[in-house]
Amino acid sequence: MPTISESRSESSARNLRTAERFLVSPPIEARFGGIDIAINDLSIRGARFTHAVPIESGSKAELRLVSEERALTLEALVIWTQSDRDAGVFVSGVRIYGGDERTAALLEQLQLSGRITRIEELRSADRFLLTPPLPGELGLRSVSISDLSARGARVEIDSDVPRGSEDLLRFELPATALTVEIKATGVWSHVKSIGSTDRLRYAAGLSISERPEMMRLAIGRLCELNRASLDTRSLALKLKILRARARQDAAGIVRPDPSGIPPEQFLLIQGVREELRLNPEEAIFWYRKARFDIADPVTRNLALPIADHPDALAVWEYLDRSVDPTIIGRSFRLGDA
Repeated sequence: MPTISESRSESSARNLRTAERFLVSPPIEARFGGIDIAINDLSIRGARFTHAVPIESGSKAELRLVSEERALTLEALVIWTQSDRDAGVFVSGVRIYGGDERTAALLEQLQLSGRITRIEELRSADRFLLTPPLPGELGLRSVSISDLSARGARVEIDSDVPRGSEDLLRFELPATALTVEIKATGVWSHVKSIGSTDRLRYAAGLSISERPEMMRLAIGRLCELNRASLDTRSLALKLKILRARARQDAAGIVRPDPSGIPPEQFLLIQGVREELRLNPEEAIFWYRKARFDIADPVTRNLALPIADHPDALAVWEYLDRSVDPTIIGRSFRLGDA
């Protein structure tokens, strides 16, 4: 069985988040294959854009864009796509291949011209969507918090949040006496809508660099109350990347595996283990889900080989139960050997 060094696994998991994303304003007009698109955010490894006609997930085409005097053609693959019914358009996310240096040069040009704003710091924690949004305050202004992570938050507010501005984010946790107060920094802000009184409504991203344990506690409590759930769209994207990397790494393994575990599945399981190890608040979510689900006799029977192994159960749930629990259990034993 191939062995995976801890440093390689850690690098693989971290690489899912090591490309800074930038909000593009106004959007860049471009083409994906033969379809007109408008790029809303961009990184050296991917982009998110809107378009008027549907595109199938998995579609591969040339992404062609022109900004000022720089023209750029890149190979791109659609990772996810969905309909934005409110805006009457489609939104898609693509993975960009082989254009790091050229895309970096374009981002530098856009930054110099004031066209882009960093969406967030390098993401080191997954987002949890809040339903319904949680009321709070940013300084003296009321906000509606739509999602949280250990390192940031996204809010709606009635006024602009300048980039680099610092203020106290405050919110109460439902059904507790706990009030979270933590310093937050504005990272990006844009007009979201016009309210009923013709006042502008803004969406803003906040970065939080202190007391991540407090945010993890808050997220854990909101999950217990069914007020927070993991951002499944970003999870689906991460899983696709993890699976693609596992396939690529497994293709280089030519000797037979005496354990009987397919190399691709072993690499995938170890990659997910490392992903959860690097992100405690995400791991807490999956551990809680696993503990809740395993109490069901049918589920326990399905996962009998790992029923008493919370880490293995969390990986099984993370992978949407798509891998045989027996293989997960054996992979854990081999990985720990």
